[in-house]
Amino acid sequence: MKTFAIFAASLLIASAAFAEDYKVGNLIISHPASHAMVPGAKVGDGFVTITNNGEQPDTLIAARSQRAGLVQGELKGGLSIPAGQTVKLEPNYHLMFMNVEKPFKQGEKIEATLTFEKASEVPVTFAVGKIAGPLGPDDDQSRAMDMKGMDMSSMPMPDDPQQTIPKTLKTMFETADKPLTVEPVVVQADWAIAGWQQDGRGGRALLKKGHHGWRVHLCSGDGIKDAASLQKIGLSTDDAAALAAKLRDAETTIDPKVLALFASFEGTVMMADDASAGAHAGHEGHSK
Repeated sequence: MKTFAIFAASLLIASAAFAEDYKVGNLIISHPASHAMVPGAKVGDGFVTITNNGEQPDTLIAARSQRAGLVQGELKGGLSIPAGQTVKLEPNYHLMFMNVEKPFKQGEKIEATLTFEKASEVPVTFAVGKIAGPLGPDDDQSRAMDMKGMDMSSMPMPDDPQQTIPKTLKTMFETADKPLTVEPVVVQADWAIAGWQQDGRGGRALLKKGHHGWRVHLCSGDGIKDAASLQKIGLSTDDAAALAAKLRDAETTIDPKVLALFASFEGTVMMADDASAGAHAGHEGHSK
């Protein structure tokens, strides 16, 4: 049986009741969910809430799934679930499905088993949602209707490219031992450019927005900085000029050493759907 690792967890003391999706002993496991993965991605995420209604602490000591491979860097000693408290695995503090052979698709159900020191094992099903943004009950229409009259102008929205584009790139390329930094992100119409750094290397990604959200069109270095190059790729004259200008402005605040990393990416790696796996491998080879 294959396993996946706990990356980290945030501890929340919760008074509100959670939906009782799964129960084992005094533990309630609620809202297990994962994001869909882009083609070629090898790392999936998993989010879940664990409430301990007992008088004694318990510990999540293992997790496994047929959809993920063995990983390194597991949390030493397990994840403590204190008595009367809730541990919420959420963005930046979540489960990581490593070495996934077939990327998760929206609508899929990912079967997994969580093992606790005292409560024993409990099978759970992670519902796969969209590729980025909120998952589960926080994203349903009934909650959205309750938010009428609220000032949403200062709140980050699920389709905010400043959030979804870094998420897309991290889903594709980030691993536990090689974190990915994405900055800056500039957007013009349905096109965007994002700078990235990983393990001492870097580059720029050109993304295009389609029916299923933002997708990586290609990875390159300085080859996508100027308007003329962007026009050759397929952007309109106006969009190419605007995107190049936005990138130039955004990168004025970036450290010259980081810009040198962006420029170090040699050539161009296309990310067409039928070649995504190969392109992903190309990025991995560059970032090692």
